[in-house]
Amino acid sequence: TLITITTIYSFKLEATTTQEQFLADDHPLQQASTILDREFPTTQEDPASKIFFVWGLENVNRKGVNQLLKPDSIGKPVFVEDFEFNEECQRKMLDACQTLRTHDKFEEFIVQEDGLRSVDCFVEELGAFNALDETNYDTDTERCIKVKAQDWGNTAWQVAPSNLTSTMKSFVSTGTCYDDDDDDISIEKYYKDSMGWDGSKLRYAAISLDSSILSPNTNQGEDQVRRHYDTFIKFAKELDGTMGDACQSKTIMTDLDQGFVFMNNQRIYRSTAFTGAFLGVVIAFLVLLISTRKLHVSVFACLSILAVLVGVIGSTTIFGWTLGTTEAILISILAGFSVDYVIHLAHAYVHAEGNTDERIIAAYSDMGISVFSGMLTSVVASIPLFFCTLTFFAKFGTFLCTTIVFSWIFANFGFMCLLAQFKIPITKKWW
Repeated sequence: TLITITTIYSFKLEATTTQEQFLADDHPLQQASTILDREFPTTQEDPASKIFFVWGLENVNRKGVNQLLKPDSIGKPVFVEDFEFNEECQRKMLDACQTLRTHDKFEEFIVQEDGLRSVDCFVEELGAFNALDETNYDTDTERCIKVKAQDWGNTAWQVAPSNLTSTMKSFVSTGTCYDDDDDDISIEKYYKDSMGWDGSKLRYAAISLDSSILSPNTNQGEDQVRRHYDTFIKFAKELDGTMGDACQSKTIMTDLDQGFVFMNNQRIYRSTAFTGAFLGVVIAFLVLLISTRKLHVSVFACLSILAVLVGVIGSTTIFGWTLGTTEAILISILAGFSVDYVIHLAHAYVHAEGNTDERIIAAYSDMGISVFSGMLTSVVASIPLFFCTLTFFAKFGTFLCTTIVFSWIFANFGFMCLLAQFKIPITKKWW
């Protein structure tokens, strides 16, 4: 019954959808943080993570990056030296903006403001700047009406590469028409993340949009985020086919809040935790086989360890835990904790004399009290950790206690019962 229940709950273990918390749930600071993050409903005024389609950049150089020590360090940008922001590249970039704003397949993935999808495209304002005569408008309001009307799109609005540097120098100081909070904000400031202007050269160009699901303050489940990720990656590949030759650059899709990185981490947590755990079982089997030199004893012992794995993983789900960094580490080392008692009993059983029943009695006589004492002292030692304020130590104490108890139960009443049930005689052979 115990194995059945924990097996069912083991399959219900899900990757975490929140950032790791360092304090206990009942700590005042953690309670305040939790209320702010989860209890207040999301509104249109809440910031959304921006997703970028970028041309002119390679994959980030992450050499020397260690976000455990420096969380804000994400690497150094690598520019595409052959990137060209020519007339065709500009036109196709504007077409991509219109596709994001109007195509039905993006409706559920992009935030809408006043009935319009929130897509920022600096090439739109650049084209209007180049096509319209700024001196014909008395106010910025009149100019912005013309910019947003996009009548200039029917003219030769593209900026020739030979004029790009001079045009950009005056363009970046112009006020943007798309910031509702600050009428005086400049183009350069408004598009600081999507327009790679270094003062003399445009190093990269990008389109940005507000994600309907990603937020800099909260995280979502992997399955939900991956639908967004797959949709935008597919669109990026489509853009490679239409813009790759024109811009001399592949399309990179990314977000600056590392929401997609967190999504990928959720998959890594799940895969590495279970891979590490079962790799530990394999290593334990080899150690048992070498130490006992009996195949059936090693197999029965590994079945006991697997039962502990299932029991502890199922228990973590019952405790309400999700699979984050701490849980992944603990599950990875689970086999190492689980092998202790069973290997002592296995070694005592193999080196005892007589038939199966006599060997079992001898093993219990030699190691039973020692194994029980080891279990009891480990459980008692883990209890103070339950009351730690720091989450890692509290979880480690719970994990240690649960693992020790399950290991003792399955070593004594699982492994030894298998030996008693099958009564495989001990011979000089390894099997």
